[in-house]
Parts: sequence; C-alpha cells; structure tokens
Amino acid sequence: MRQKPRVVSLIGAYWPGNDASGPNQSFRALAEALSDQFDFHLLARDRPFNGKVAVPLGQPASAFDATYLQLGRLAPQGLLREIRRLSPDVLWLNGFFDREFTLPVLLARRFGRLADVPVLLSPRGEFNPAALRLKPTRKRTYLSLVQALRLTEGVTLHATSEAEAQVVQAALPRHDRIALAPNIRPLLQPLPHQPSPTLRLAFLGRITSIKNLAFALRVLQDVQTPVQFDIHGPIEDEDYWQMCLMMAAELPPHVGVTHHGAYPNAELPAILSRTDLLFLPTAGENFGHAIFEALSCGVPALISDRTPWRDLSAAHAGWDLPIDGPEAFAAAIDSFAAMDETARAVWKDGARRRAEATVAGSDAVSRSRALLEDLCA
Repeated sequence: MRQKPRVVSLIGAYWPGNDASGPNQSFRALAEALSDQFDFHLLARDRPFNGKVAVPLGQPASAFDATYLQLGRLAPQGLLREIRRLSPDVLWLNGFFDREFTLPVLLARRFGRLADVPVLLSPRGEFNPAALRLKPTRKRTYLSLVQALRLTEGVTLHATSEAEAQVVQAALPRHDRIALAPNIRPLLQPLPHQPSPTLRLAFLGRITSIKNLAFALRVLQDVQTPVQFDIHGPIEDEDYWQMCLMMAAELPPHVGVTHHGAYPNAELPAILSRTDLLFLPTAGENFGHAIFEALSCGVPALISDRTPWRDLSAAHAGWDLPIDGPEAFAAAIDSFAAMDETARAVWKDGARRRAEATVAGSDAVSRSRALLEDLCA
C-alpha cells in the first residue's frame, strides 16, 4: 500500500534541458515543497523540442522522491503504457497544445483507453492573447477539436493567477473546472556583482516573437549611452532570428550585441552577476520566470506592461512600460546608465526586496497542496 498519493506529471521538456525553463523550475519547486505529502513522478522527452537526437541525461540530483523517465518520440501507445505502469492518483499535464503528451492522454481518456484518474492540466500561459497569436490557425483548429470531442470534460484546468483564469475561461467558455494556485518559486541566491565600465543589459528568453527581441533591438537604436546587450536563450524561430540579426547589424557602434545561446539553469546566478539591467520587453507573460529570477538576484528589470510585474519604478525595482513606442525604454536605459554606483545600489536593493515580498506574500504552497488534496480525495 502506498504511503503517499502518486502524482505523475508530463512535461515536454525537463531538467537538465533548457527548454521551457520556467515551467520546469516551477515543477521542481512544487515537488520539493510538497514531497512530504505526495510522491512525484515525471515523464519527459529525451531531446529538445523538434530535436532528432536524444540527449544523454543522467539522474538529476533532487531533494524529493521522483523517477525521471526520459521518453523520446514515443507512439501514443508507449506513453499510455508508461502511465498505466505508474498507476497515478493524479495525472498532471503541462501544456495545452502539446500534441505529443497532452493530446494523446486527453483522447485516450475520452475514449476509455485510460483509467478514470483525476487529470490536472496547466496551460502555462498558452492562452495569453500574445501566445494565441502565434500559429493562430493551428491553435484554433486544435481548440475546435478539443471542444467538439469534449476532451477536457472532467479535467481540472490549473491557472496560476486570476488573469490567467480569465483567459482560460475565454478560450474554453463552457469549461467549469478552473482551479487557481500560484507558481511556487524560491528565491535565487545572488552571486557578488561584477562591475563593468559599460552598462550591461541582458535578454533572457527564447528567440521567438512573443519575447519581443526585435523591439528591444529597435529601442537600442535610440540609446545614447554605450551598452553591451547580451542575449541568452535558444533560437526557436529561425526566420525571426534572422530578422533580429539584420537589426543588430544596423545598431550604432556604441551598442554591442552578443548571442550566448541556451543556458543551463544552474548558470543563471553567474549570468545575472554580470548583468546591470534585465531588458525583456515581452509581448506577454503568464508569470515571467526570468523577471522573477533577475529581481531575486538584485537585477532591476526593464520590461513591458504585459506581465504580472507592475509598478516596478515605485519600488525602485525597474520599469514596466507600454510597448507602443521605443522612446520611453531608451530613456530608461540612458537614465539608469547615468546613475552612479550608490544610486544603482538603491535599485538593486529594490529589485531584491520586490522578489522577497512576492515570495513572502505568496500562498502558492498552501493553494497547491489543497488543489492536489482535493484531486486525490
């Protein structure tokens, strides 16, 4: 007899890979926080998104009891076989539009090929309006199929904020089971800041239109101060990246740009120790993991007003600005560059305090625990 209920989570990309690092970090933090009550098991791909070669993955060190099953491009039968073998008390799907993991499970459940087990589905920001504008025809077709076949009937949809609950309800208006539990995220431990005579900006995120790298490069055309712009993240949209490269080539000589590629999560504190200001004018975020991580390391953030991170300037933690024009962003960069070390220290402290306040005021652990308890009941 089991001592703890078993939660089997399907995540299309997971440790130590760098794809979808925000949801990966959230899952690990949740499992560590709730491992006293639940036994977490994981099913994940053995290669990056669209990868043709499996990546050798060792057993990641963890503070909780879990089994890591790196699965490649299994046929649906193989995926279902693994789920049956684990016999979960709760099946947790991550990603609504995942055709390899989520769709086969929903179809199998609908047509009686999978045991009647409680299913929790986390869209992870995929219903954000900016996200829905990416490949819209494919997503509308997928949504129509899901609703026509009633694939989410009896499924609990997980939202991490009131705002996400609203966009989920708008996308699936007939769905009546939406549960709210915020992301669980521990603070990063910052490394000592490494000073530089040139202002260093960092972009942390996938190279895709929703992250709005092209807008960031447009802003840098108007910046008067010498800056170094370091781009950290995998190239997800090659055409978009080529456009960004052309924009970078046209920047004035006092603006340097370097693409460092994907980064392991363990290297993030070191990256942020070499960063003065996060520059991420994203078109939309469900949570904004990179923003939280930067703030927790004492790095102020220059972001758009389309994330949950608002009123940063009042807290001396950064700026959240409308993305209808680049001028305000350029002015913020020049203003920050003009500050001396004493003035910047106030903003670094404000950034850290904003992250600390977010963690201290969060009921994420208790809400997540209650959600899983209800599903297991």
